[in-house]
Amino acid sequence: MIRLQLSTHFSPLLDNRHRYLVLCGGRGSGKSEFAARKILYRCMKEGNHRFLVLRKVRASCKDSVIRVFHELLAANEIKHEWNKTDRVISFDGNEILFNGMDDPEKIKSIKGITGIWIEEATEFTLQDFIAIDLVLREAGPEYLQIMLSFNPDEAQAPWLKERFFDTKDADALVDVSTVEHNPIKEIREAYTKRLDLIDDEALRKMYRFGVWAAVRGRIYNWDVQPLPDDMAWDDVWYGLDFGFSVDPAACVKIYRKADVYWLQEILYQTGMTNADLAAALKAKGVAGSLVVCDSAEMKSVEELRQAGICAVGAEKGPESVKAGIDLCKSRTVHITPESTNGIAESRTYKWKEDGNGNALPMPVKYKDHFLDAARYGITFNAFRAQPNLWRL
Repeated sequence: MIRLQLSTHFSPLLDNRHRYLVLCGGRGSGKSEFAARKILYRCMKEGNHRFLVLRKVRASCKDSVIRVFHELLAANEIKHEWNKTDRVISFDGNEILFNGMDDPEKIKSIKGITGIWIEEATEFTLQDFIAIDLVLREAGPEYLQIMLSFNPDEAQAPWLKERFFDTKDADALVDVSTVEHNPIKEIREAYTKRLDLIDDEALRKMYRFGVWAAVRGRIYNWDVQPLPDDMAWDDVWYGLDFGFSVDPAACVKIYRKADVYWLQEILYQTGMTNADLAAALKAKGVAGSLVVCDSAEMKSVEELRQAGICAVGAEKGPESVKAGIDLCKSRTVHITPESTNGIAESRTYKWKEDGNGNALPMPVKYKDHFLDAARYGITFNAFRAQPNLWRL
């Protein structure tokens, strides 16, 4: 017998058998946690499952969905094996495989899959979805289902809206959830408090109410490019934004060649104390390199220093956010493909608007952790190189 904490909204979906279970919702609704719980439920109830869990980039599974499954299995005292190299959790004759669409041909070659969960489905293209759909074709004793979980960002994935919302598919069940449907009271209250502070209409629709919307007035139009091979970098350092319960701690590795920058997501995780954060940074090879942090939390900066991290506070001053954004916009900046949270943030980071829809010179303060970390690092480096610039 397993213990699963579910809200009354999600519990009827445990035994849903539609080919496509579409879990659309706002932030903190619990849709991703439900998808993980349904996979565990089916493994323990039906047995002999081989589930495939996908993010757009394989590496981004590590710090998100894999951790959810480890916590679920531990909470239910289920003995399991974790193959770190192949990214497979095995228990009681079941397997959960974690992968990405980095190499679509490898996905096509996986055999014996009995169910699929596409997490952050807005990261995927329609062509990705078609290829994934074809993987789940082998008949078995139980029903075949693809779960898709995502926030309703129309600009990022119009195909999802067209495929499952604008047209009716008898093989699909569409579920829309909000933070009110999260079964955990503490998380529900924390997210509600944070979401109610969003003062942008499009972002409120998407993240607070789970309604399709398209963001306008984006601040950055950075593209996605892999790190070039054999580049002799002028500088390599890090930016760090602190977080804990609702907001994640975000660490960005910054590579510079002249006035061209690459940003690589190193860490993006909630629930980390400063001790946890220092340990994680050391494990990722950050110790010994400069880490530019949010100076609003100098106590945290000092604790990182005492733990062996070369942490400094970003210098700030009047209108420092706008000045830092302007400086970042004056540079050529690329985000690496594995930086999925950073890519998502850059697509919804926008200017505030007045009552007439005109842009104001300040950003909407939401989903900006990767971007803040990058701004701290880029501006610190620029001002260190050119002290006569306006200091933040």
